[in-house]
Amino acid sequence: MLLTPVSIASATVSGGQVTGGFYEIYLSTAGFFLTETQIPSTLLAENLALPMTETRDGKNKHFEKISPFLLLAAGILAGFNPCLLAVMAFLASVTLAKHGRRKDMLKITLGFSAGIFAMYMLAGIGILSVVNFLPDIQESFIGASILIIALLGFWHIFDGYWLKKHARTTFRTPKPLKNFMGKMDQNSLVSLSFLSGSMFSLVKAPCVGAIFLSLLSILATKTDIARGTLYIGIYHIGLLLPVIVLGLLLAFGLSPNKVTEFRERWRVEIRLTTGIILISVARLMQLGVI
Repeated sequence: MLLTPVSIASATVSGGQVTGGFYEIYLSTAGFFLTETQIPSTLLAENLALPMTETRDGKNKHFEKISPFLLLAAGILAGFNPCLLAVMAFLASVTLAKHGRRKDMLKITLGFSAGIFAMYMLAGIGILSVVNFLPDIQESFIGASILIIALLGFWHIFDGYWLKKHARTTFRTPKPLKNFMGKMDQNSLVSLSFLSGSMFSLVKAPCVGAIFLSLLSILATKTDIARGTLYIGIYHIGLLLPVIVLGLLLAFGLSPNKVTEFRERWRVEIRLTTGIILISVARLMQLGVI
């Protein structure tokens, strides 16, 4: 058996042969270094154990990285939403009919996009903060999100069927919101369109925010608040890119009727595809795959 200074010291003491002198100094020195070296060893063991104890309960310090390009692509795909296309065509037709100046469409696009971005960022940061500070509700939040996402998926599929049969959507924009957007004053287009975008985000959340809810549910278990905020921002930049591009096209000559024709031609397929994606995401979340 290999002998260490501590074992030698213990043997010397147990034998009772040495009680002072050089060996007594050696014993005290060995005990000192033993005490000092125990703390780093403990810390090293804790550091090595961290990866083994990592879980998805939101309490770990090691978070998974999500591809920003994937988030941006998901946002762009979500931006081709019949609800967004419809409201942009409506705003363009009202603006051009009332003011006749296409540069006003740029102001409306800017304000409307900023309103959507601000509202969804506030909602996302708020939800992530609550889930992170109250980890006990995380499982309930994930379970509720899975149920809501699945229900919204079936709603989109049903709306596709309803559109095909009756040529009417079940995701209707309330008349008060339409009236508000139709009465924008030229002197405050940016601020009023910002309010329109904010209200649109709340009223049309079942139509536009379903994929965003699935993203929040994933981020709640994979990231902290700071990184989750960054990911939410990237997603919504992607979401608003089609809106901004559409606003630019409308401002520089694209007819609102063309947008309406495109929306009506593809909205059934978009609804069905969105519904299938949402149901699939809900099932994968239930299985713990994502």
